[in-house]
This record gives sequence, structure tokens and C-alpha cells, in this order.
Amino acid sequence: MADGRAVLHCNDARLTAAQARRAKHLAGGRLDLMALQASGASWHPICYEYPPEEMARVSMAKRVSKLRAAQRLVRQTEPELAVPFAGPPCFLGEEVEHLNWVLDQADGAFCDPEAATAWLREHLPRQRWDSFKPGDAVDLDTGEITRDPVSAEFSFADAGREAYLRRYTADRAAALAEVVADHPDPGPDLFDRFTAHFAYLGGLSDYFLEQISMIVRFEITGPNGGVWDVDFAPGGVTVAQASPDVRPHYRITTAGRWLDGVLSGRMAWEDLLISFRVSLYRDPDVYNDYLVGLLKHANAPALQAVEAYETGRDESERITVESDGARYDIPRYCPHAGEDLAVGAVVRDGQIHCLAHNFAFDLATGDCLNARAANLTSRKVS
Repeated sequence: MADGRAVLHCNDARLTAAQARRAKHLAGGRLDLMALQASGASWHPICYEYPPEEMARVSMAKRVSKLRAAQRLVRQTEPELAVPFAGPPCFLGEEVEHLNWVLDQADGAFCDPEAATAWLREHLPRQRWDSFKPGDAVDLDTGEITRDPVSAEFSFADAGREAYLRRYTADRAAALAEVVADHPDPGPDLFDRFTAHFAYLGGLSDYFLEQISMIVRFEITGPNGGVWDVDFAPGGVTVAQASPDVRPHYRITTAGRWLDGVLSGRMAWEDLLISFRVSLYRDPDVYNDYLVGLLKHANAPALQAVEAYETGRDESERITVESDGARYDIPRYCPHAGEDLAVGAVVRDGQIHCLAHNFAFDLATGDCLNARAANLTSRKVS
């Protein structure tokens, strides 16, 4: 709240519909401006090794899922002005510049604010939408928007964006070179440090090890690199040189210089993943949120909090949904992160899709189909 006006800023908040409604209530029943993250910051599917057709399909599904999540929050809150933002990213330097294909306005995985505004305006035409660039200003009393004259010359359209990125890369060349210089190639003790790191992670949470329960192969390129298998098993983690007889579930490829940054504490695993300086593959193609959670948090209290939430959930509040002529009794809240499925889900083809993180559950069995998650505990009632 500021000067009697309410602004709800949703960057990286991942609000549920219920939380967004609660925020509006706490603001006095009116939101003058709601800023919505309409473009993700995820390495999936961009860093994954998919065939081109599959990459296009998964990218579009990811893009639309993010837009639908923004649409859902606005439908629940009806702000005076809704503003999509947070995207797209850009990739500078030889190692990652090939990823800039994801910025394509028609087919890219990430939405720019203008493309997001057009999609959302089409799907919620009665809502007032707009998008901003740096330097733009909005008067919340009158609703008048003043455009910055310099930013107005910039276009997210493909040709203008590509020329801008070339200039920007050249302008940032010294800074990019400095980052690489700050991450020199590792020494011959890299494997020993890698082993010690995962031995430490393996001692943080038995619960997470049980949920991961798979082998992850790390292909480390450059000097003193190698191919190493990490076996996350209930009871502990073991590290070994990769064997051709082992079929890993995940494969993570990165340069030794970046792995060294993680092992030395100069960056976190999440920093490395969001840098997009990795390549990933999984077989079967099922997301394991617990693996990512262990790498991201690497902190026993945080992991214990997740365990306490997931094992102490109250599933007594349940709802009924219908699909293909059948009715199913399910818990009201998603077993992954607690999204209210009564308002934050789509039911189709015998599945329920939680719109918070795009987890899909089979209504007949309760199994999560595209990620490692607890069973939905659904029951067919007719």
C-alpha cells in the first residue's frame, strides 16, 4: 500500500489463487495494479536434449502454462490494471548465445511483455491490460501511462531484438570475459572434491534420498573432467566412475570451470542451472523435484521443513471432479505445493493438471505422470 493505492507484485511469488484473493482482501478489496510474471526462468526445456519437434511442443506447453497461471490469478482478483512482465531473458556469449531461439515471439518458450499482453487480452478481454518498458510511468489516480521516449524505440520483434542483442553482447564483452576469467579450469582434485560434495548432500535428508532414489550421471567437460555416476539411494549417496552397464535416469553435462564454482561455494547449483551453462537429459522424461530441491537448498533445516509439510498434510478437505463421464474424489490441495485444485486446476482426458507448476495426475490411479510427487489419493465415486 502507498498513498491509498494497492500494488501486488508477483515476481517469483508463485501465488496460489487463494493467496492472491487474500492479498486483495488485505489491501481493502481493491488492487490498483497487479504485476504478473508471464515468463519463466526455468532451464526446462531449454537446456534439455530433445528432438526439434519435441522441443517445440514442450516449449509451447511451458509458455502457455505460464500464461494460464497469470490469467488464473487475474481472473480471481480483477485488478484495475494488470501488467505482465519478467521476460524474456537473453543469452550473451558464445557458450549460450545459440539459446536465443527461445525468444521468438510466435514459437519461443519465453514470452516478452508485449506478446504476453496480447495473449492475455485475448483470453480475458474485459480486463484492462498493459505492458511497460524501462522508464515508463503510470499514474494510479488517473490511469494515465507516460512512455519513456528512449525505450519506445526498442522493439521485441525478432529483427530489432537480434540487432539489439548483437550490440549488447559487444558492449558487455569485457564483463563476459571477466566472468570466465573468474572461473578458471579446475585442478586434478576435482573428482575428489565432487565426491566429498555429494557425500555431504547425502547426509542432509533421508527423506529426500528416498524420493530421489536414482542414479544421476555427470559429464564434466574440459581439463580434469570426467563422467561420474552419483547414486542417490535410501541410506546414502555413492559416487563412482561411470559404467557402461549403468543406465542413469538423469544426465547433467557442464564444463569443469562451472562445476568448480559450485564446489568452491562461489555459486549455488541453482545459479549454475539458471545460467543455462548446462545440458540435461532424462530417461524416462519425468521431472524429479526432489533432486532439484536437494541441489538448490543444500540445507538441512530447509529440507526438513519440506518433509514436515509433505508428511503432515491434512487431506481431510476433499472435492469432487468430473472427467469423461466419471466422478473422482480428490484432495482439495495439490500434493506437490498446496495449490487449491478447486480453482487452480484443469481437468481433461482423465487427468488433472495443477496450474501452479504444471504437475499432471492420473485421476484413476492418483499417480503423477510428469514428475516425482506424492500420490493424489484420488478415488472414483461413480
